[in-house]
Amino acid sequence: MKFQDLPTTKKGDFAEKVLDLYLSSKGIISYSPEKGKPHPFDRLCASSDKKSIFIAECKGKARRTYYPDTGINKSHYDDYLNIRVKYGIDVWIFFVDEFSKKIYGNLLSILDEPRVIIHNNKPIHYPFTQSTKYGTFIRYFPLVAMEDICDLTKEESKILTGLSRRNYEYEEVPF
Repeated sequence: MKFQDLPTTKKGDFAEKVLDLYLSSKGIISYSPEKGKPHPFDRLCASSDKKSIFIAECKGKARRTYYPDTGINKSHYDDYLNIRVKYGIDVWIFFVDEFSKKIYGNLLSILDEPRVIIHNNKPIHYPFTQSTKYGTFIRYFPLVAMEDICDLTKEESKILTGLSRRNYEYEEVPF
């Protein structure tokens, strides 16, 4: 199966379209890489007054069900950190989340600030990196560090849920 045909790629492509609509509605001009080619980030964005630029990285990904957080692949995190440090351009990480039915996110510089969250009467120190059963590493950030950007429509949420690879139903998580 081609990379473009994978459900995760289709979900990411759809999430990027949803984010593009939002950015455009706010007067943000975004430049995207050539489709189907490897790229270091999803969008280079500029304000319409040309006074600011930023990198936008879009993750079509639901928050974790049993923890008050979400994360990104550690190797991607390292790439975005390199961009921020080497070029002085901060990276906005946007999560297009079908479970929460919204887009949220923040600048990597803010997500990287140390925080302690009490969850189930235990402290969790963020950000942190954890290995998965597949041998990859995920960098986790707490949801309290995220800014709500906008709500998804029912149709957008339904499409994203249909493209999800989760093999269990989403459960309401009381926080």
